[in-house]
Amino acid sequence: MQGQHQYQPELFSEINYEELIPKGHLLRKIDQVLDLSFLPELTASLYSQSQGRPSIDPVIFIRMVLLSYLYNIDSDRQLCEEVGYNLAYRWFCRLSLRDAVPDHSSITRIRDRLGEKVYEKIFELVVEQCRKAGLVKLEQVMVDGSVIKANASIYKMQERDEKKDDDPKDPPSSRPAHSKDGLSVNDLRKKGIGGKKISNKTHFNPADPEATLSGKAGENKALAYKTHHAIDADSRVVVDCHVTTGAVSDVTMLIERINRIQEKHNKKIGEIIADRGYGSAENLEELEKQDIKSNIPLWSSKVGEAFFREIEAGFRVETENNKVFCPESHEMKFSSNDRTGQRSLWTLKRSVCMSCPRALTCLTANEYKVRGKRFAVPDHHKLFKRVTEKQKEPEFRKKLWERMWKMEGVFAEAKSHHGMRRARYRGRAKMQIQVYLTATVQNLKRLAGSAIGELDGIIRTLIQNLFDRNFGTEIHKFAV
Repeated sequence: MQGQHQYQPELFSEINYEELIPKGHLLRKIDQVLDLSFLPELTASLYSQSQGRPSIDPVIFIRMVLLSYLYNIDSDRQLCEEVGYNLAYRWFCRLSLRDAVPDHSSITRIRDRLGEKVYEKIFELVVEQCRKAGLVKLEQVMVDGSVIKANASIYKMQERDEKKDDDPKDPPSSRPAHSKDGLSVNDLRKKGIGGKKISNKTHFNPADPEATLSGKAGENKALAYKTHHAIDADSRVVVDCHVTTGAVSDVTMLIERINRIQEKHNKKIGEIIADRGYGSAENLEELEKQDIKSNIPLWSSKVGEAFFREIEAGFRVETENNKVFCPESHEMKFSSNDRTGQRSLWTLKRSVCMSCPRALTCLTANEYKVRGKRFAVPDHHKLFKRVTEKQKEPEFRKKLWERMWKMEGVFAEAKSHHGMRRARYRGRAKMQIQVYLTATVQNLKRLAGSAIGELDGIIRTLIQNLFDRNFGTEIHKFAV
């Protein structure tokens, strides 16, 4: 028989607020590990002790903000509305059914009042909780950078008042199909900047002057920021997240951030795992100097390729004597230092080469006709040799493959579920706050999942089994 329900409003209700929230709810798990007892003291200096009406409790505010990032609610107005009718949200924010929800305008003002340093402290204290729970060991640290689209349009860029002397200039008659930054000329012409090259030196967006053009070669550029992340390899806890403009290269940030992590945790990092974007000679040498193991490929597979090919052909470099010999044991003469290419150039007289039986095979066409043999010795050729040999090891490739799903997975999670794909606000400082809060909720999820996390353990096992089945096949080549 079909049942029917007759709704009868109750004038008074008696409910157990606590029982309405499921025992396995994510917010319950996070609430068990979230400790904000430090917050009132940390923010006390931002409020008057004797004047004005009582403010919103900063603990309630931070809990509401964490909710917005945990569930990707990017509107303050929507956040306040959902906290008003969602019982789980109310419970997490320590608001009873009779308590008023803070107004969205208050959320905006408090966010600006607290400033970057308070959010940084919250992030660091959650990382410290993870360390005490055994999730942060720094035995292996993975680093990478990710671009975040700015909350500003490239088509609203304006020309700077003062151009630098080295600004690129197009010939008056030049009308390419696309601009330097991959934008359609028609679109640019509609905005009054058609036929011009758009760069960070010549143009900016007045709504967000700190956002810069960013993008890979051949791809459309966009105004963006960049976050430089570091995670503990085992637990995937974010231990560092620093925001720069989108134009800053990853390779320039590695040593600075590593030193920052070691200083903050007062502990030495055991090993750094990163992709080839960090594989400059300067970075690799500095890691060796600090006695930190590196699992980083050279920035290009062609680094030192010509040099090692010549060495196999018989050229000999005596570093201790600062001498170079050709395969026929003729001593070559030092020519110059190429600082741009970070190499030294050595030459052999054409008369010597012409009398050599190897002349036709050893010399290039230009060397044969105009001059003798020229040989380039990279400044870091010993380092290149060590890293090249290391890259062939199965363990090296295995760690790079592991980095792919762990590090890229952290970014994918942040962008797909926690709103890091695009900036919510404008300015580098507010972008840094957004990244701190995104990393904080990710770390709270790791912490709430116990020592390593049941879900993390399942995912790790599945992907590791996938790797073990495919290792030795083509799949691991994508990591190098």
